[in-house]
Amino acid sequence: MTSNDLPDFDRPDLARVIERLTPAQIDALSFGVIRVDEQGIVRHYSASERRLSGSGARERLGHTFFTDIAPCMNTPDFRGRIEAALARGTLDIHFEHTGDFEDADRVLQVRVQSARAGGFWVFLQRP
Repeated sequence: MTSNDLPDFDRPDLARVIERLTPAQIDALSFGVIRVDEQGIVRHYSASERRLSGSGARERLGHTFFTDIAPCMNTPDFRGRIEAALARGTLDIHFEHTGDFEDADRVLQVRVQSARAGGFWVFLQRP
């Protein structure tokens, strides 16, 4: 897959396509990508997410997403949506979230889809 073939944020089967990419290809995407396992532990945190969010270089892999990495997203509006979708058995949601590391007023487009290996993918697009 060349850089011209990399998936768009709005692609319906985004998680399935992401799972076929190399880490370098994921890092080249124009949006952030995070994979969280079934226990809530971060298993992938893309270089594009680090760069676009301004979150810095501290280690994220192996840390709990909602408490260690993104406590600002540990809310009914963010985590609650994910948990409700998981309870229904379908995790393919798209919503807006306000707040980012560098800009608390920035509105993000968020997509969350099930990961084939369990857990879920979080895709974050910034204007």
